[in-house]
Amino acid sequence: MALAPDGRRAVSASYDDTLKVWDLESGQVVACFSGDAAIRSCDLGMEGNLIVAGDAAGMVHFLRLEGV
Repeated sequence: MALAPDGRRAVSASYDDTLKVWDLESGQVVACFSGDAAIRSCDLGMEGNLIVAGDAAGMVHFLRLEGV
């Protein structure tokens, strides 16, 4: 799990092959990415809109949040 620098969002990696973006005020999932393997790690960039995630197959994913 990673927390955005502004404290408004969190990103969670999961063994169900998903990466979820959470709005911490509402507790709701605001975005979900499905991979081909378990997502084992994630982090957010300093701006809070770039996500880097690694999966069990050795792939590294770069995701940019827009409008979330």
